Amino acid sequence: MVEFLPEKIIKAEFSAVPETDVILPPLSSKVVKNLILSSKLLPSLSNLVQSGMKNKPIFISNLGKNGFRLFSTGKPISVKTGEILNFFISFPYYDGFFTELSSGSFKTEYGKFFIELEQLEVIELNSIKGVSEGNFYIKFVTPALLSSKVLLPPSLKEKYKNVNPGYSLIPSVGLVVSYAYRIYRALYGNTSNIELESKAFKLGILSNSLSRVVGYKLKPLTVVIGNDDKGRLRTSRGFVGWMEFDIPYKKLKKAVWKYLTVASFLGIGKSRGIGLGEIALKMKNKYSEISET
Repeated sequence: MVEFLPEKIIKAEFSAVPETDVILPPLSSKVVKNLILSSKLLPSLSNLVQSGMKNKPIFISNLGKNGFRLFSTGKPISVKTGEILNFFISFPYYDGFFTELSSGSFKTEYGKFFIELEQLEVIELNSIKGVSEGNFYIKFVTPALLSSKVLLPPSLKEKYKNVNPGYSLIPSVGLVVSYAYRIYRALYGNTSNIELESKAFKLGILSNSLSRVVGYKLKPLTVVIGNDDKGRLRTSRGFVGWMEFDIPYKKLKKAVWKYLTVASFLGIGKSRGIGLGEIALKMKNKYSEISET
Protein backbone atom coordinates (compact mmCIF):
# COMPACT_ATOMS: atom_id res chain seq x y z
CA MET A 1 0.00 0.00 0.00
CA VAL A 2 1.37 3.42 -0.95
CA GLU A 3 2.00 6.20 1.55
CA PHE A 4 0.25 9.44 0.65
CA LEU A 5 1.99 12.70 1.52
CA PRO A 6 -0.59 15.39 2.36
CA GLU A 7 1.73 18.35 1.76
CA LYS A 8 1.35 18.04 -2.04
CA ILE A 9 -1.68 17.56 -4.26
CA ILE A 10 -1.32 16.25 -7.80
CA LYS A 11 -3.74 17.11 -10.59
CA ALA A 12 -3.22 14.94 -13.67
CA GLU A 13 -5.12 16.02 -16.80
CA PHE A 14 -5.68 13.63 -19.71
CA SER A 15 -7.25 13.53 -23.14
CA ALA A 16 -9.48 10.57 -24.00
CA VAL A 17 -10.45 9.70 -27.55
CA PRO A 18 -13.06 6.93 -28.13
CA GLU A 19 -11.98 4.44 -30.79
CA THR A 20 -15.61 3.50 -31.55
CA ASP A 21 -18.96 5.21 -31.06
CA VAL A 22 -19.88 4.69 -27.40
CA ILE A 23 -22.78 5.24 -25.01
CA LEU A 24 -21.33 6.66 -21.80
CA PRO A 25 -22.57 5.76 -18.32
CA PRO A 26 -24.85 8.43 -16.71
CA LEU A 27 -21.80 9.73 -14.84
CA SER A 28 -18.97 9.54 -17.38
CA SER A 29 -16.43 9.58 -14.53
CA LYS A 30 -17.11 5.84 -14.25
CA VAL A 31 -14.98 5.36 -17.38
CA VAL A 32 -12.04 6.89 -15.50
CA LYS A 33 -12.84 4.97 -12.33
CA ASN A 34 -12.81 1.75 -14.38
CA LEU A 35 -9.32 2.59 -15.69
CA ILE A 36 -8.03 2.95 -12.12
CA LEU A 37 -9.71 -0.17 -10.73
CA SER A 38 -8.54 -2.28 -13.68
CA SER A 39 -4.93 -1.13 -13.02
CA LYS A 40 -4.59 0.60 -16.39
CA LEU A 41 -4.13 4.07 -14.89
CA LEU A 42 -2.75 5.08 -11.46
CA PRO A 43 -3.47 1.63 -9.95
CA SER A 44 -2.09 2.66 -6.55
CA LEU A 45 -5.20 4.81 -6.13
CA SER A 46 -7.55 1.81 -6.25
CA ASN A 47 -7.62 1.28 -2.46
CA LEU A 48 -8.41 4.95 -1.91
CA VAL A 49 -11.13 4.85 -4.59
CA GLN A 50 -12.79 1.87 -2.88
CA SER A 51 -12.26 3.15 0.64
CA GLY A 52 -15.23 3.91 2.85
CA MET A 53 -13.30 6.81 4.41
CA LYS A 54 -15.36 9.97 4.93
CA ASN A 55 -14.22 12.94 2.85
CA LYS A 56 -11.54 10.85 1.12
CA PRO A 57 -8.99 13.10 -0.62
CA ILE A 58 -9.44 12.11 -4.25
CA PHE A 59 -11.37 13.63 -7.14
CA ILE A 60 -12.21 11.84 -10.40
CA SER A 61 -13.77 14.19 -12.93
CA ASN A 62 -16.42 13.38 -15.46
CA LEU A 63 -15.31 13.36 -19.08
CA GLY A 64 -15.46 16.77 -20.69
CA LYS A 65 -16.13 18.04 -24.20
CA ASN A 66 -16.03 21.62 -25.51
CA GLY A 67 -15.77 23.02 -21.99
CA PHE A 68 -18.66 21.03 -20.51
CA ARG A 69 -18.69 17.93 -18.32
CA LEU A 70 -20.66 14.95 -19.59
CA PHE A 71 -23.25 13.59 -17.16
CA SER A 72 -26.87 12.61 -17.61
CA THR A 73 -29.85 14.59 -16.35
CA GLY A 74 -32.22 12.04 -17.88
CA LYS A 75 -31.10 11.17 -21.41
CA PRO A 76 -28.27 8.83 -22.49
CA ILE A 77 -24.95 10.42 -23.50
CA SER A 78 -23.23 9.27 -26.67
CA VAL A 79 -19.89 10.26 -28.18
CA LYS A 80 -18.57 9.47 -31.62
CA THR A 81 -15.34 7.86 -32.73
CA GLY A 82 -12.44 10.31 -32.65
CA GLU A 83 -14.08 13.02 -30.52
CA ILE A 84 -11.54 14.57 -28.17
CA LEU A 85 -12.63 14.37 -24.54
CA ASN A 86 -10.75 15.30 -21.38
CA PHE A 87 -10.71 14.46 -17.69
CA PHE A 88 -8.55 14.89 -14.60
CA ILE A 89 -7.72 13.03 -11.41
CA SER A 90 -6.55 14.84 -8.26
CA PHE A 91 -4.95 13.06 -5.31
CA PRO A 92 -2.27 13.44 -2.61
CA TYR A 93 1.30 12.88 -3.73
CA TYR A 94 2.88 9.43 -3.42
CA ASP A 95 6.26 8.13 -4.56
CA GLY A 96 6.15 6.50 -7.97
CA PHE A 97 2.90 8.04 -9.16
CA PHE A 98 4.60 9.39 -12.29
CA THR A 99 5.42 5.89 -13.54
CA GLU A 100 1.70 5.04 -13.34
CA LEU A 101 0.61 7.84 -15.68
CA SER A 102 0.09 5.54 -18.64
CA SER A 103 -0.77 6.56 -22.20
CA GLY A 104 -2.16 4.25 -24.83
CA SER A 105 -5.23 2.43 -26.05
CA PHE A 106 -7.27 0.97 -23.18
CA LYS A 107 -10.40 -1.13 -23.13
CA THR A 108 -13.02 -0.30 -20.48
CA GLU A 109 -16.48 -1.61 -19.66
CA TYR A 110 -17.84 1.31 -21.68
CA GLY A 111 -15.69 1.12 -24.80
CA LYS A 112 -12.13 1.53 -25.97
CA PHE A 113 -10.32 4.86 -25.52
CA PHE A 114 -6.92 6.27 -26.39
CA ILE A 115 -5.69 7.98 -23.23
CA GLU A 116 -2.84 10.50 -23.14
CA LEU A 117 -1.41 12.65 -20.36
CA GLU A 118 -1.77 16.34 -21.27
CA GLN A 119 -0.75 18.27 -18.18
CA LEU A 120 0.46 17.76 -14.63
CA GLU A 121 -0.08 20.30 -11.87
CA VAL A 122 1.40 20.09 -8.39
CA ILE A 123 0.41 22.34 -5.52
CA GLU A 124 2.23 22.44 -2.18
CA LEU A 125 0.00 23.35 0.74
CA ASN A 126 2.65 25.53 2.37
CA SER A 127 2.84 27.58 -0.83
CA ILE A 128 -0.79 28.69 -0.61
CA LYS A 129 -0.53 32.30 0.46
CA GLY A 130 -3.22 34.37 2.09
CA VAL A 131 -5.18 36.96 0.12
CA SER A 132 -6.29 40.41 1.21
CA GLU A 133 -7.88 42.02 -1.85
CA GLY A 134 -10.78 40.88 -3.99
CA ASN A 135 -13.84 38.67 -3.67
CA PHE A 136 -13.99 34.90 -3.71
CA TYR A 137 -15.60 33.71 -6.94
CA ILE A 138 -16.60 30.04 -7.06
CA LYS A 139 -18.02 28.33 -10.11
CA PHE A 140 -19.81 25.04 -9.43
CA VAL A 141 -18.98 23.11 -12.60
CA THR A 142 -20.88 19.91 -11.76
CA PRO A 143 -23.76 19.52 -9.27
CA ALA A 144 -22.59 20.04 -5.70
CA LEU A 145 -24.23 17.89 -3.03
CA LEU A 146 -24.07 19.76 0.27
CA SER A 147 -26.17 18.82 3.30
CA SER A 148 -27.03 21.59 5.76
CA LYS A 149 -26.76 19.01 8.56
CA VAL A 150 -23.00 19.62 8.67
CA LEU A 151 -23.81 22.95 10.35
CA LEU A 152 -25.47 21.24 13.31
CA PRO A 153 -23.40 21.60 16.49
CA PRO A 154 -21.75 18.25 17.35
CA SER A 155 -23.89 17.98 20.50
CA LEU A 156 -27.02 17.67 18.33
CA LYS A 157 -25.65 15.28 15.68
CA GLU A 158 -26.79 12.14 17.49
CA LYS A 159 -30.27 13.52 18.17
CA TYR A 160 -30.96 14.20 14.47
CA LYS A 161 -28.87 11.47 12.88
CA ASN A 162 -31.93 9.75 11.37
CA VAL A 163 -33.31 12.91 9.77
CA ASN A 164 -32.56 13.15 6.05
CA PRO A 165 -33.24 16.69 4.73
CA GLY A 166 -31.50 16.00 1.42
CA TYR A 167 -29.06 18.44 -0.12
CA SER A 168 -29.16 22.22 0.05
CA LEU A 169 -29.99 23.99 -3.21
CA ILE A 170 -29.29 27.46 -1.75
CA PRO A 171 -25.83 27.14 -0.19
CA SER A 172 -24.60 29.61 2.40
CA VAL A 173 -20.97 30.74 2.55
CA GLY A 174 -20.61 28.86 5.84
CA LEU A 175 -21.87 25.62 4.33
CA VAL A 176 -19.35 25.83 1.48
CA VAL A 177 -16.47 26.70 3.82
CA SER A 178 -17.34 23.91 6.26
CA TYR A 179 -17.22 21.32 3.49
CA ALA A 180 -13.97 22.75 2.09
CA TYR A 181 -12.37 22.53 5.53
CA ARG A 182 -13.34 18.86 5.86
CA ILE A 183 -11.71 18.06 2.52
CA TYR A 184 -8.54 19.89 3.60
CA ARG A 185 -8.41 17.96 6.89
CA ALA A 186 -9.00 14.64 5.10
CA LEU A 187 -5.53 15.00 3.56
CA TYR A 188 -4.18 14.34 7.05
CA GLY A 189 -6.32 11.30 7.86
CA ASN A 190 -9.54 10.41 9.65
CA THR A 191 -12.16 13.18 9.78
CA SER A 192 -14.58 11.36 12.10
CA ASN A 193 -13.72 12.95 15.42
CA ILE A 194 -15.33 15.48 17.74
CA GLU A 195 -12.46 17.99 17.49
CA LEU A 196 -12.80 18.27 13.71
CA GLU A 197 -16.61 18.36 13.88
CA SER A 198 -16.43 21.24 16.35
CA LYS A 199 -13.93 23.19 14.24
CA ALA A 200 -15.97 22.65 11.04
CA PHE A 201 -19.13 23.80 12.84
CA LYS A 202 -17.47 26.94 14.23
CA LEU A 203 -15.93 27.77 10.85
CA GLY A 204 -19.31 27.46 9.18
CA ILE A 205 -21.04 29.75 11.67
CA LEU A 206 -18.18 32.27 11.65
CA SER A 207 -18.06 32.34 7.84
CA ASN A 208 -21.81 32.95 7.66
CA SER A 209 -21.55 35.74 10.22
CA LEU A 210 -18.49 37.51 8.77
CA SER A 211 -19.09 37.20 5.03
CA ARG A 212 -20.71 39.50 2.51
CA VAL A 213 -22.40 37.88 -0.48
CA VAL A 214 -21.89 40.06 -3.55
CA GLY A 215 -23.75 38.03 -6.16
CA TYR A 216 -24.78 34.58 -7.26
CA LYS A 217 -26.45 32.68 -10.05
CA LEU A 218 -27.39 29.18 -8.97
CA LYS A 219 -29.86 26.63 -10.25
CA PRO A 220 -30.93 23.21 -9.02
CA LEU A 221 -30.07 20.24 -11.18
CA THR A 222 -30.97 16.57 -10.91
CA VAL A 223 -28.24 14.20 -12.04
CA VAL A 224 -28.60 10.50 -12.80
CA ILE A 225 -26.25 8.35 -10.71
CA GLY A 226 -27.14 4.94 -12.18
CA ASN A 227 -29.22 1.95 -11.12
CA ASP A 228 -29.36 0.38 -7.67
CA ASP A 229 -29.14 -3.36 -6.94
CA LYS A 230 -32.82 -3.77 -7.87
CA GLY A 231 -32.46 -1.94 -11.18
CA ARG A 232 -34.17 1.23 -9.99
CA LEU A 233 -32.90 4.56 -11.29
CA ARG A 234 -30.87 6.53 -8.73
CA THR A 235 -30.72 10.32 -8.92
CA SER A 236 -29.35 13.14 -6.78
CA ARG A 237 -30.36 16.79 -6.78
CA GLY A 238 -27.69 19.43 -6.29
CA PHE A 239 -26.89 22.83 -7.75
CA VAL A 240 -24.64 24.41 -10.38
CA GLY A 241 -23.76 28.04 -11.12
CA TRP A 242 -21.61 30.58 -9.30
CA MET A 243 -21.40 32.69 -6.17
CA GLU A 244 -19.23 35.67 -5.26
CA PHE A 245 -18.54 36.80 -1.71
CA ASP A 246 -16.04 38.60 0.49
CA ILE A 247 -14.83 37.97 4.04
CA PRO A 248 -13.64 41.31 5.52
CA TYR A 249 -11.96 39.62 8.52
CA LYS A 250 -8.44 39.03 7.17
CA LYS A 251 -7.45 36.11 9.42
CA LEU A 252 -10.53 34.14 8.43
CA LYS A 253 -10.18 35.15 4.78
CA LYS A 254 -6.65 33.74 4.67
CA ALA A 255 -7.80 30.39 6.10
CA VAL A 256 -10.81 30.18 3.76
CA TRP A 257 -8.58 30.81 0.74
CA LYS A 258 -6.43 27.81 1.70
CA TYR A 259 -9.43 25.50 2.20
CA LEU A 260 -11.10 26.58 -1.04
CA THR A 261 -7.86 26.26 -2.99
CA VAL A 262 -7.64 22.63 -1.87
CA ALA A 263 -11.30 22.17 -2.85
CA SER A 264 -10.53 23.52 -6.32
CA PHE A 265 -8.36 20.41 -6.75
CA LEU A 266 -10.37 17.86 -4.75
CA GLY A 267 -13.93 19.10 -5.20
CA ILE A 268 -16.56 19.85 -2.60
CA GLY A 269 -19.42 17.91 -1.03
CA LYS A 270 -20.58 14.33 -1.57
CA SER A 271 -19.69 12.02 -4.48
CA ARG A 272 -16.47 13.78 -5.46
CA GLY A 273 -15.04 10.36 -6.36
CA ILE A 274 -17.50 10.21 -9.25
CA GLY A 275 -17.09 13.76 -10.46
CA LEU A 276 -19.73 15.73 -8.58
CA GLY A 277 -18.83 18.92 -6.75
CA GLU A 278 -16.17 20.08 -9.22
CA ILE A 279 -15.42 23.77 -8.64
CA ALA A 280 -13.28 26.50 -10.17
CA LEU A 281 -11.95 29.25 -7.89
CA LYS A 282 -10.54 32.72 -8.48
CA MET A 283 -10.35 36.14 -6.86
CA LYS A 284 -12.33 38.95 -8.48
CA ASN A 285 -11.75 42.66 -8.26
CA LYS A 286 -14.21 44.01 -5.71
CA TYR A 287 -15.19 46.85 -7.99
CA SER A 288 -15.64 44.93 -11.23
CA GLU A 289 -19.05 44.31 -12.70
CA ILE A 290 -20.66 41.08 -11.56
CA SER A 291 -21.10 38.86 -14.57
CA GLU A 292 -21.17 35.20 -15.39
CA THR A 293 -18.82 33.82 -18.04
